[in-house]
Amino acid sequence: MKRLSIMIPLVILGFSGYGQAPISVNSFTFDLYKNLSQGKNNLVFSPISITPAFDMVALGAKGETLNKINSTFHFEKNKQFPKQMGNLLKDLKSRGNDSVNITITNRVWIEKSYKTSCKFRRALRSDFRAKIGQTSFVSDPEGSRNSINSTIETDTRGFIKDLLPQGSIDNLTRLVLTNAVYFKGKWEIPFDPKKSSQRMFYPSNGKEVKHKFMYSTNDFGYYSSDDFSALELNYYGDELSLLIILPNKGTSLQDFSQKLNVDTYNNIIENLAPEKISVNIPVFKLETSLSLKKTLSEMGMGVAFSDDADFSGISGKTDLKISDAFHKAYIEVSEEGTTAAAATAVVVAVKSVFRPTQTFIADHPFVYILRDKTTNTILFIGNLENPED
Repeated sequence: MKRLSIMIPLVILGFSGYGQAPISVNSFTFDLYKNLSQGKNNLVFSPISITPAFDMVALGAKGETLNKINSTFHFEKNKQFPKQMGNLLKDLKSRGNDSVNITITNRVWIEKSYKTSCKFRRALRSDFRAKIGQTSFVSDPEGSRNSINSTIETDTRGFIKDLLPQGSIDNLTRLVLTNAVYFKGKWEIPFDPKKSSQRMFYPSNGKEVKHKFMYSTNDFGYYSSDDFSALELNYYGDELSLLIILPNKGTSLQDFSQKLNVDTYNNIIENLAPEKISVNIPVFKLETSLSLKKTLSEMGMGVAFSDDADFSGISGKTDLKISDAFHKAYIEVSEEGTTAAAATAVVVAVKSVFRPTQTFIADHPFVYILRDKTTNTILFIGNLENPED
């Protein structure tokens, strides 16, 4: 059988109220993090890139396919949920100021000879404010792939390159949907580069490495428990922050990551309190490339990748399935602030109070989370096992 396909790349760039985000984003975040952190050293991914990608796909899903996508991503089963997700993305776009730059763009490329449902297109426009255009996947698949990659690279200020690999677009591709988010933020309390110094970092393998750490003593959000301590660093404007969760020494990051869940995260957020902290944090930069097909199938939505998939809401036919999903993410944390990027591609194909100064020294593996404080939405999450890798 011939294969028609839909490629859906979603891109987010950035890193720098509570409880307003659709619960799916954070719940899905920790489900996926548990799977991806197994056997990974350094890791970064963006749930706010991956989640809207599949929410747009879900607009065209029906029956068991829709049920499994909803279950895996914790999507609420109501007609208003896609609009809520679209409004969340719109809300996040409003976070910009003189020191924080954030843009979000949804795009859809449709094969010019392929007829899609008017209802599907209307939902993409109204719920996700997607810009819809035509291209020639049939006659020029490689040219279409290069054009889309170039647009994604532009939308992410050059941080995400070649999201769609060779062979991912062919003359059976029919749609490509993209979401691009660019964010760059400066710290609310900058780190003085003159105070940065070389310190030892202790990875889980016991082979210590010497690395550059940034230093500051100031008031930061802080919380500690019997198992870990958490530090929150605000970006300018106090609307976004970087949360670092540092397991106690002697606790395996692998074991800690498997226990970390949305309840633990919410408990941290609820109990963060300003405290004078002496902070040492490694400067780091890392990138992750992922294929999500196997992971998402194991998480329960295998039917969407199979010949039993039903995406008839896209074209009126039951001949589409997701053939793969690709994700790329990048993050850089320095004295000035943070820059990060992420991209996701989903391919759908036809079947076949005063206290003494505390210290927070992140000299061993930890988890980090970039979040929007107003909605409590997790934008990026990952772990740093070795800043020298």
